[in-house]
Amino acid sequence: MPSKILSFNRGLFAQNLRSVGWIGIVHFLLWFAAIPLQLLMAYSQQKDSGHYPEWESLYSISASFQTMIVFTLPVLLSVLLFRYMQGKQSSDFMHSLPVQRAELFCQQAMFGVLLIVIPIVLISLLAIVCRYGLSLSVPLTIGDIIRWMWETAIMELFVFAAGVFVGMMTGMSTLQVVFTYILFLFPAGITVLLLANTSFLLVGFSADYYLSKNLEKIVPFYRYLNLETKSLTTGESLVYLLLIILFLIFAIWLYQKRHSEAATQALAFPALRPIFKYGVAFCTMLLGGFYFGVTQNQFAWILFGYITSSLFGFFIAEMVIEKTWRVFYKWKGYVYFAAAMVAIGFLLHLDITGYEKRLPALEDIRQVYFGSSVYDFVNNDKRPYVPFEQENQFLKEKENIRAVYAFHRQLAKDQPRPSRFTDQRQVVIGYVLKDGKRMIRQYSVPSKSYFSYYKPILESKEYKKNYYFLLRDQGYSPIRQITFRHPETDERTLTIIEPQQIDSFVEALKADLLEEPASVMLDAGKAWKGDIEFLQSDGDTFLLSWKKTYTHVEKWLNDHHLLEKAREDVE
Repeated sequence: MPSKILSFNRGLFAQNLRSVGWIGIVHFLLWFAAIPLQLLMAYSQQKDSGHYPEWESLYSISASFQTMIVFTLPVLLSVLLFRYMQGKQSSDFMHSLPVQRAELFCQQAMFGVLLIVIPIVLISLLAIVCRYGLSLSVPLTIGDIIRWMWETAIMELFVFAAGVFVGMMTGMSTLQVVFTYILFLFPAGITVLLLANTSFLLVGFSADYYLSKNLEKIVPFYRYLNLETKSLTTGESLVYLLLIILFLIFAIWLYQKRHSEAATQALAFPALRPIFKYGVAFCTMLLGGFYFGVTQNQFAWILFGYITSSLFGFFIAEMVIEKTWRVFYKWKGYVYFAAAMVAIGFLLHLDITGYEKRLPALEDIRQVYFGSSVYDFVNNDKRPYVPFEQENQFLKEKENIRAVYAFHRQLAKDQPRPSRFTDQRQVVIGYVLKDGKRMIRQYSVPSKSYFSYYKPILESKEYKKNYYFLLRDQGYSPIRQITFRHPETDERTLTIIEPQQIDSFVEALKADLLEEPASVMLDAGKAWKGDIEFLQSDGDTFLLSWKKTYTHVEKWLNDHHLLEKAREDVE
């Protein structure tokens, strides 16, 4: 005997077909315009000119338009199917019918699922007919089309289920739409804000390190756009299916507990109101701190951003809840919030976990990274190419490890903070321990104050081999041409193509690079305003600034009577 909850009610189905069925037609027509119509136009183009678009998958066809369909139609459908809940009279009428609430919810949800799945299946069949029936010369297979059908159906059902879930918590259709899109962006957004603000408050904390973990994958909009190049993995598909099920389970649970009086209310459940109010205040506080932290980089301005933004968010949330601007008398709620935030900030300042002072044991370090880019530390050994000046290589010699360790120990002691009034450099120190674990810290360091710590690291042969592409034993093809370029016009002033001259010039340049002092490496101003361009035998090029301290290069040019030509019009 079938479950009462899942039983079919023809009256409700007919009513939905009359009132909401048009969404299914619009859904089909939009997908028809996005894919089959494009295939028909490609056939016409192929027939007339013999050319056809180079589509690698169905996602390549009207990609932006497809994304718009996936993230608008299901949300609109979730709003219209449950719109009766947002009005007192319509809600009372629907719930007075001889139908259990759970049965009513399931029938509405299943009707929505049908309006999503059926058009997508029909479009897939039409795509197959167009591809093979018209003998289109495009690299699309049945497997590609089935993949598109499966992934698009999952994404649309996910968006629909999220819209339904959000709809159970609000009594206003407009807010249902707004909250649904906020839900999609919230996980990534709150992660970014939390990490960025932690980096302002905790010296050495590297938000970039954690933000380099492909955080955009959890943003549904981005993930769908990226399906063209990378399909959903089995794990991702299971996660989306689990989220769909959870959204619908929680939605039906909330639906059964929701009172008719919740219609027209911003939040359907009183318990959600403090969560919403303080949640908005917290998020806007982080956003304000992030803005002033990035633009001003001073703690006083960051604190100003926290206070003003949280005040704004708190009272805006109150206005949404109460549906009036007369909410400023509820200032005591903000005082409680502010006290809690001050307590959390004070605990961060105390660094009760010892994060700011923590260093690994020197004997446990296998190799150390010293540079300025967190992303280079994370992606080292994974990059398909290596740039000319690359500060992302690890140092393995014991002397260099000790030098970096001493630098880090001093930074942990001094805890330098970012300042707009001193010349500072980003210093990223990353450790790879013998057990495989990693540890990373990031600082803004005034170069002059810590020059004595920079010097032994930057002037070491190992570091220079990592820093300068030209000093490496392997990694670049034989050089077949060297070009000096004018600093302003970028025009060639001198070209060297004689193999023997190229070899001797490179040796002279290597000698200058090995002898280059740390003070010059830290000061980009000690260079001619021009570049030396190296053309490799494989066609790739790389550039090197011609610095005033390159005495071996200058002597070589002078000995070959090329100095004046190379420095033509260069002051």
